[in-house]
Amino acid sequence: MRLLVLFAIFCVLSCAPNEESKQPNIILIMADDLGFECIGSYGGTSYKTPNIDKLAQSGIQFNQAYAQPLCTNTRVKLMTGKYNFRNWTAFGILDPEEKTFGHLMQDAGYNTCIVGKWQLQSYDPPGYPGSEYRRDTGMKISDAGFDNYCGWHVGHTEEKGSRFANPTIFQDGKFLEATNGKYGPDVFVNYLNDFVNKQSDKPFFVYYPMALTHDPFSPTPDSQIWSDEARRLDNEPKYFGDMVAYADKLIGKIVANLEAQGLEEETLILFYSDNGTHQKIYSKMGDKVVQGGKGLTTQAGIKVPFVASWKGKIDKGQQTDKFIDAIDFLPTLLDVAGVEIPEDFQTDGESFLPILKGKEQKRRDWVYMSYNPKPGAHKAHLSPAEFVMNKQYKLYGDGRFYNFENDVLEANSISPNTEKEKQVKERFQSIIDSLKKYPTTGSIERLAPELDSVVSKHARIDLVAEGFNWSEGPVWQARGQNLYFSDVPENKVYKWNDLDGLSVYMSPSGYSGDNPIGGEKGSNGLAIDENGDLILCQHGNRAVSKLVSLKDSISPVFEPLVSTYKGKKFNSPNDLFYDKEGNLYFTDPPYGLGKKGVSELGFNGVYFLNKEGDIKLVDKDLARPNGVVVSNDGKILYVAESNIPKPLIWAYDIVSPGVVKNKRVFFNPGEIIKNSTAKQNPDGIKLDQHGNIFVAAGDGILIITPEGKHIGTINTGRTTGNCVFNDDYRYLFITADNYLLRVNLRPYAK
Repeated sequence: MRLLVLFAIFCVLSCAPNEESKQPNIILIMADDLGFECIGSYGGTSYKTPNIDKLAQSGIQFNQAYAQPLCTNTRVKLMTGKYNFRNWTAFGILDPEEKTFGHLMQDAGYNTCIVGKWQLQSYDPPGYPGSEYRRDTGMKISDAGFDNYCGWHVGHTEEKGSRFANPTIFQDGKFLEATNGKYGPDVFVNYLNDFVNKQSDKPFFVYYPMALTHDPFSPTPDSQIWSDEARRLDNEPKYFGDMVAYADKLIGKIVANLEAQGLEEETLILFYSDNGTHQKIYSKMGDKVVQGGKGLTTQAGIKVPFVASWKGKIDKGQQTDKFIDAIDFLPTLLDVAGVEIPEDFQTDGESFLPILKGKEQKRRDWVYMSYNPKPGAHKAHLSPAEFVMNKQYKLYGDGRFYNFENDVLEANSISPNTEKEKQVKERFQSIIDSLKKYPTTGSIERLAPELDSVVSKHARIDLVAEGFNWSEGPVWQARGQNLYFSDVPENKVYKWNDLDGLSVYMSPSGYSGDNPIGGEKGSNGLAIDENGDLILCQHGNRAVSKLVSLKDSISPVFEPLVSTYKGKKFNSPNDLFYDKEGNLYFTDPPYGLGKKGVSELGFNGVYFLNKEGDIKLVDKDLARPNGVVVSNDGKILYVAESNIPKPLIWAYDIVSPGVVKNKRVFFNPGEIIKNSTAKQNPDGIKLDQHGNIFVAAGDGILIITPEGKHIGTINTGRTTGNCVFNDDYRYLFITADNYLLRVNLRPYAK
């Protein structure tokens, strides 16, 4: 009998739930545009934040928590656990191919829910330059790994409606009706609490990216003016304090609901922010006034509040200086859930669960950021940045080094003088080198002060791809943010973008016949016409052709636009340029003829092809016409002559389409080439938005003002063929021998 009793007791104990193994609930709250200086527990004195302060007092406050300077950058980083350089596409866009922490928490056995601001599917408004290539390319809220959702800004920006008074809210597959008179943040939190109250069979994960305290700075239901319905959508910074108070109130409402449901011991609450406060807002920390730094890489833009509370699991009243970044949340969520990071999933983050449990953890004592606010509407005033920092020092990727403990606004870059500073800078540089996507090569020679406004003194030359025979003819395609370029001797066109890297786009590219021929046989110069079609200067086919179909990379179908002049075959069309009316200028030197090839024409020409297909000879007196471009105002034609004894860059006045006069030498690079190592004769030529000429010659790319002054050279360290700008003129791509290079012309801003 005694054995039976003991056996029964054993069964009861073994069948009882193990509280330690039970997966806890998690609520991750992320405020919008709320810097650390606004929170009472961090020393903020301008606003009342009793509920956030209580979370900090009941758990742990992180005093070195950081986020990206802008919201999308942080949201993408937070939800995927990756540095932005790995998966950034555009502002307001989350790559739909990515896995989010929503997907992973579903896989871990959780019921998942998101409420609040989405803004990751479509951002640019119609008509914004490049918007047609980015609109509606992001992830839908319904595909992001959440079983239930209640969100704002789930589609196009121009259709987003209000997030505050009379909100536009998409909830579980349909837009809510009868929201007039309601307040968006109330709708979100009511939905959140209802979701929590319905859970019983599985643990839950709730992600609440708040709409508060982002502008417009509008009244809340607790503002005195709320009773005046006509004023509810006012936008004045004076309401920011009301918005902070209301955000805090809603957090209190979430906590109170957990307590009412008896879930506070089973639920981890994380409160974070996506970036610093809006720059229009000035807040106090005692006697110190702090201006918001949203969009900037200074402390006011990136240092954010982060507190964690978990009754009975996290000791009360803790503070820590351990570094936390947005990448750390995803691995922490999985750690809390008790599951491993999937083998096929890459994260840059480190779980901070040991810190929550009060355990010692050896983790990084620095933060690295790769920040790019572009492309995206209304981001022209912001610039990308890359840096590493700890509690005292910060090193940018361009070499600027700050002691921001003494210089919080980073007004003066310092040279490391002490042994400590030298060691810190050296260590930070090694971190940047290990994390940055591309190695640096070459150098930039500055010959005049004017260059600083064209190519930032902080610019560097990135090696983004290599291994070609002779790279040439790059063209930028705004749609998809792709670069195409030729490998002339290999008869290939490559495609490159920052996310997917390099791939063969087509082969053959310039000679599509069956019988091998000698000489340079591939395509050279490339262009995109007004219809978005790829146009190729084909050496082997001796034609300017359009790519009409590409079933796969080895099956291109071309349609010649023009292959003869007065019934005689071209030598080898080399470079080309479309003017604003869609007419084409191109050059026809002898390179593709090979050593034994004979020109049918008997000269090397510069040609004009109008939209109707009519061709004109512009100039037949150049020995080696090469790069060609038209000035931004359409009045001047520039041609680079790659003539070994007499290399020149010519200018012509355009009288009418295809008709020129006043041929003259614009620039003579003879001495530069003579004194160079590469001895490259003038080749490809491009103009920036200000009319500055970028021409391949000498040891790289010469930069010449519209007045003909040589102000600097991008030294590639190789013979250099051509270059092209991306659509916002921030990046210059260079084809140089076996390299594809990229120069971020205006790389950094605070």
